[in-house]
Amino acid sequence: MDALTRDVLEAGRVDDLVRGGWTKADLWRARTPDGRLVVVKDFAAKSALIRLWGRLQVSREVAALEALAGVDGVPRVLARPDAWALVLEYIDGTELRLLAGRPDLPRLLAGLRAVIDRTHARGVIHNDLRGRENVLVEHGSDRVVVIDWAGAVRLPPGTLRHRILFPLLRLVDEGAFLKWKRMMLPESLTERDRRFLARFEAVRRLWPFNRKRPARAEGRR
Repeated sequence: MDALTRDVLEAGRVDDLVRGGWTKADLWRARTPDGRLVVVKDFAAKSALIRLWGRLQVSREVAALEALAGVDGVPRVLARPDAWALVLEYIDGTELRLLAGRPDLPRLLAGLRAVIDRTHARGVIHNDLRGRENVLVEHGSDRVVVIDWAGAVRLPPGTLRHRILFPLLRLVDEGAFLKWKRMMLPESLTERDRRFLARFEAVRRLWPFNRKRPARAEGRR
């Protein structure tokens, strides 16, 4: 996939998935010369200032995904055609939030829990699992896949910053997972879960940048 230059990707462009907001990447799909669909996360069309920000975001996401290489439930990064874009495998799936009422919800939530545990074992915190569009169930396999690692925090195991910061920062993912349980399968919450959520949400309300975001189209990276 190293040959996935911008020219090759533009030639195989299929459609636009998301037109990103001011500081958000545009997402579009392309078909590679070997026939595979990929997703391009791209800041190239943004202003010069946002392209600079995008360059940092792309580097950060690539670093997180490379740290998670081989982890089941995390999309693969396939190429970085230039400083402002990265290419990810396309995940054809449905957002987990749209599958309420399915009899196998306990299994799907266990799948999400497993992805979180595997990524935490690599020292990576997703940091945005509250974004409901970031958890997909892959068509055909029912595999749970977590996408959009642009906001991930990477704290390599064995480092001083991992020992100091990881126990605290991982609580962001833990709180988000319990909110998934409360939304999709509330009867599965324990009393301990409810107490944790109450404390977590009390602290979260103090964060000044909370906001709701529109859901994205299905089937992404």
